[in-house]
Amino acid sequence: MAGTRVFVQEGIYDKFVERAVEMARNKKVGDPFEEVENGPLISQVQLDKVLNYIETGKKEGAKLMCGGNRLDRPGFFVETTIFTEVEDHMTIAKEEIFGPVMSIMKFKDIDEVIRRANDTKYGLVSGV
Repeated sequence: MAGTRVFVQEGIYDKFVERAVEMARNKKVGDPFEEVENGPLISQVQLDKVLNYIETGKKEGAKLMCGGNRLDRPGFFVETTIFTEVEDHMTIAKEEIFGPVMSIMKFKDIDEVIRRANDTKYGLVSGV
């Protein structure tokens, strides 16, 4: 499961974002045969796709909270990336990224979040 779209109730949203950004900044990224939390992407092609999604998110008005860059090391590594102020129509909310990119999206009530979570053409995995 890759939590690309994370819906958070508005009452705890700000605190959740603060803690998620702190965790993202402290993630150990590196060789998957060592003790890490994020390994490399599969190829240069996928790295370019992920970086393009990040640029698209910024251009469409999402707020980049952390990450968003290629790591300066051999391999296909991208910083753990978090966006806020993501709207449902934005590319990063509509497409599967297959990289370390998370959109944290605010909701008010259960009916709203169910409607929004199901507004996708992709299969879903969810957790509470």
